[in-house]
This record gives sequence, structure tokens and C-alpha cells, in this order.
Amino acid sequence: MSFFRKREPPASGPGAEQVLPRAVACFITPAMTRRAADWLGNLGGCRPLGILSDDYDDVVWQCTAERADLLLLELDFSNGVEDKDVSSRCDIAVEVRRKLPDCRVYLICEDGHPEKLAALEKAVELKLIDGYCIGDLAAEQMRTWLSETAETISGRSAR
Repeated sequence: MSFFRKREPPASGPGAEQVLPRAVACFITPAMTRRAADWLGNLGGCRPLGILSDDYDDVVWQCTAERADLLLLELDFSNGVEDKDVSSRCDIAVEVRRKLPDCRVYLICEDGHPEKLAALEKAVELKLIDGYCIGDLAAEQMRTWLSETAETISGRSAR
């Protein structure tokens, strides 16, 4: 018995359905990650996956193994939690993009930390991430990110 599901190659050729982006969610707790993946699945327009470990190496490895098109990473600004702050999450984004140059990366952070806005803006300006959301992530915003990702995939397959 295999614990790993067999991955089927994407459909290709005339009449093939539109390829949905592989959206990967990695939140602070495994429960929140599962909820995020379920929410993405219910939202539609992507093939969601949750990464239950938010360790740097685990996230990079799983994004690479799954050939992620979009990565959602949650930030944690709690005291003493440095490995989930803007710079550490940008480190993950850079490494994922080194392996998957077209993967779009977005950071999700809780409301109430205006002191982090400058770091988030700088990360976007330096193109370390594609964007961020402070507070609750609205379905419309996620659909926009999925649409932008789908355009990237379409451009890549047209080459």
C-alpha cells in the first residue's frame, strides 16, 4: 500500500481543460492550514494543498515537489516568534522562487501591526513577494490572486 497519491500528468492538447493553479497554503497551525486549504477548495479556481509544517525546509521542499503556482504564507507577529516574521517568510519566498521562478507568493498577516507595513511594502517593492493582505483575506482578493496566477500559467504554457 502506498501512502502517497499518484499524480496524473496535466491534460494537454486540443480540448484540454484549463489548468488550474496549484495553490499552496501554509499557516501558523496545522488546523488553520487545513481550514485555508478547504476555503481555497470551496472558493474554486485552484487545486488547493495545505502544508502542515511551516518549517523553512519543509515549505520549500513541498512547494517544489507539488510544483506550486501560488503560495500563501501566514505571518506571526507574536513576541518571540522570529521565524514567522516578514524577513523569514521572505527568505522562504526567495528560495521557493529560486526553484519555481513563476510561483507567486503572498503573505497573510493579522490586523493590528501597523509597524510591519513598511517591511511588507518593501518586500513587494523588491519583488520578494507578489503581495500581502492585512486582516481577513476576502474571497474577492483571493480570486484576484488566483486570476493573476492563472494568467502566469497561461503565459508559461504559450511559450
